[in-house]
Amino acid sequence: MNIQRLCPIYRKWLQLNPSNARQHRLSMQAQTQKAHQQGKLDYARELGYQTFETAKVILSALQPTSPKQVNAVQEDVLAFGTMGMYLSSLLAQEHKKQESHAILQECQQQLIAILPLHATNPSVCRLITAIQHTLEQTYEPQISRQFGSAAVH
Repeated sequence: MNIQRLCPIYRKWLQLNPSNARQHRLSMQAQTQKAHQQGKLDYARELGYQTFETAKVILSALQPTSPKQVNAVQEDVLAFGTMGMYLSSLLAQEHKKQESHAILQECQQQLIAILPLHATNPSVCRLITAIQHTLEQTYEPQISRQFGSAAVH
């Protein structure tokens, strides 16, 4: 899938300023939810994509992995996973099943990719594993409904 909705300059700024990027992510999450609640589904979807991409940039930005950073890293992982599931649900509501599945897959792949970076931090690894499990539970029923139960087994 890998469609970029953030301009390269903004993306670079996010990578270089993770604490400010987190504030932007929180703001964008709130804007996405507000647009969704107001029934502005196209706008909510576009904001959702941008928020998901922002969360992914933050998650993959090189940052120190000190014990002081554990809470921030956990928040980043959780925000990425939940935004992926939220965006996937927005897409599914609009009957964009293929895009919905692609978001869940991208989320799973990104979490698998960052897992080794946090190997020395068991709490972050457990969180990543829990989110991956939730993504699998979300993804498999969608596949079953779309293609029948034989596609999952």
